[in-house]
Amino acid sequence: MNIPSARLAAIAVVLCVLAILGATYAVARTPGDVLNGNLPTGAEPAQRGEQVSYSLKSGRNASDVGRDLQKLGVIRSGRQFELLVSLMGLQDRLSAGDFVLNKNSSAVGLVGELTVRDAVTVVRVTFPEGLRMEEMADLAAKAGFGSREQFLDAVAAATLPSELAANLPAGAGLQGYLFPDTYILPAGSTAAQLVALMIKTLDRRFTPELRAAAASNGLNTHQAITLASVVEREAARAEERPVIAAVFYNRIAAGDRLGADPTVQFAAALDPKSVVKSGWWKKELTIDDLENPSKYNTRLFAGLPPGPIACPGLASLEAVANPEKTDYYYFVADAKKADGSHVFAVSLAEHQRNIALFGE
Repeated sequence: MNIPSARLAAIAVVLCVLAILGATYAVARTPGDVLNGNLPTGAEPAQRGEQVSYSLKSGRNASDVGRDLQKLGVIRSGRQFELLVSLMGLQDRLSAGDFVLNKNSSAVGLVGELTVRDAVTVVRVTFPEGLRMEEMADLAAKAGFGSREQFLDAVAAATLPSELAANLPAGAGLQGYLFPDTYILPAGSTAAQLVALMIKTLDRRFTPELRAAAASNGLNTHQAITLASVVEREAARAEERPVIAAVFYNRIAAGDRLGADPTVQFAAALDPKSVVKSGWWKKELTIDDLENPSKYNTRLFAGLPPGPIACPGLASLEAVANPEKTDYYYFVADAKKADGSHVFAVSLAEHQRNIALFGE
């Protein structure tokens, strides 16, 4: 069997490093003593890949970290990383913290990055699921990605990958297209770089398989993200997302209104005065709110709103792609449990009984 020369060279480097470390281990307390803290760098891959963020939590061992790095595509072999850490006597020197690493790195080099070298200064921000991009702008500014206005300007200037953009209505903004997650970038990264990564993450996490599943249910990509955003704001419990998605699918199939209060809240927040007075998600809706003529008001208009009302997470996207198979047409929050759960019904009569028994 012929082995490519590049692979042979990489194997030779690793074997050479291991041989040196094995020989020196016999005459020193640890290989780290022999190396005086200077880890061999080995041969870096010919082309390092894209950057990924990684949080190394305190107490994680070399085996755990190696598996993480292999899964992220940073290194080819987590076992090799674990072995190198052990041979170098660095089991207790893995540095907890946030790192920005390159895919296709060498295991030898990663040992140095995570144990000896000073970690690159990073900025970190976590976006919970179900936020509007305006709320995300506040979090990004607090984390150090420039001002709130710079974040929103970056969203307005951003472009979507071709497949995500295929069904975007003309003139539509990118509400809903920023994937909620924890992002770790090098200090000094701009709002535009953060926004670009958030869009790229949505493109990666909302996989072709999930998009195809949503299409089999009659929704294009934009419609699927739109419905997922409504599910995200309605569902407080993960196990209910596929059921709530199914209810909305049943109403869409009947040509009915979704009747989702979060869409009414979104419509209310289109008025800046309402935002100043009641925030982005107005809690107490009035008759005037329910009769708001905005097309986003699904209490008034049938079918999906024109676009997403918030940025949905993966669980809600999965729920829309693979809804529960059920005839449920109604649901009401269970005020007795007060745990975010709902009570579901097929008929209006059953729903009215549920409101009397479980509603406020």
